[in-house]
Amino acid sequence: MISYAQNFEDVMLARAFRGSSRGFYIDVGAMDPVTHSVTCHFYEQGWHGINIEPSAAHFARLAALRPRDTNLNLALGEREELRDFYDVPESGLSSLAQPDAAAAHVTLARICAEHVGGRTVDFLKIDVEGWERQVIAGGDWQRFRPRIVLVEATRPNSPEAAWAAWEPMLLERGYLFAYFDGLNRFYLRREDAALSRHFAVPPNVFDDFVPWDVERLTRERDGARVEHAQLSESHLRLSESHARLLEEHDRALTELAREAGQRMALETELKSVYGSHSWRVTAPLRRLARLLGRRGPGPQGGT
Repeated sequence: MISYAQNFEDVMLARAFRGSSRGFYIDVGAMDPVTHSVTCHFYEQGWHGINIEPSAAHFARLAALRPRDTNLNLALGEREELRDFYDVPESGLSSLAQPDAAAAHVTLARICAEHVGGRTVDFLKIDVEGWERQVIAGGDWQRFRPRIVLVEATRPNSPEAAWAAWEPMLLERGYLFAYFDGLNRFYLRREDAALSRHFAVPPNVFDDFVPWDVERLTRERDGARVEHAQLSESHLRLSESHARLLEEHDRALTELAREAGQRMALETELKSVYGSHSWRVTAPLRRLARLLGRRGPGPQGGT
């Protein structure tokens, strides 16, 4: 298993749903479809669900990489309204807690009514940087009851506890606390209390997983090795081509040298002939032969 989640939340969930290839999730504050994603592993296993992300940049990546999911560019709260949204690009700290840009603001209950239908929600993840109480307050926990709920439970970028304001709402609605991983708290609906056995210990070697950062480096290394092998092969082919060209060049030079030697020998021989005594003595006869050749043969039978 490749764990994409920030704190191995997907490893804990995978224990509970081991062997299930057709599940359904809701990710509130989905952020990136790969980096620190709690749902990426499940999507790769054939699951699908709803991703809710108000940040335009993160939503664009979700829309591009999660075509099987329902991706919604909005925020959730305890009632429907338009609120200011504080967008921190390239981070997971965007929230409704501070103003920056307007964002559509609907309830979890409405999202479930419009997009869940009669499905069972296997897990609901909430990570909204201090807006957890409002999201939980906006849910219809009688009609739509996710089997597992995990909520980021500390203040942003801090280990300080922040669940006192919203945990009672989940407990009152029939959910049981199951596990705290230092960042998130996991809850089981009372009907699925038997799943608590999967949350007895933290992620460990027996879960047989590799963190995405390690897997990515391994892939980059393997890719670099393949590229290096391809470059080496190309270099070898170029070297072989270069060697053949050198051989052809050497053969051409040898042939040119041979032909030049033949020309020099012929020129030397001709000079020797032209400079000989016999050539000079026979010069008048050659001139006479050329003259007779121009005049043609005499009359038939002439003397």
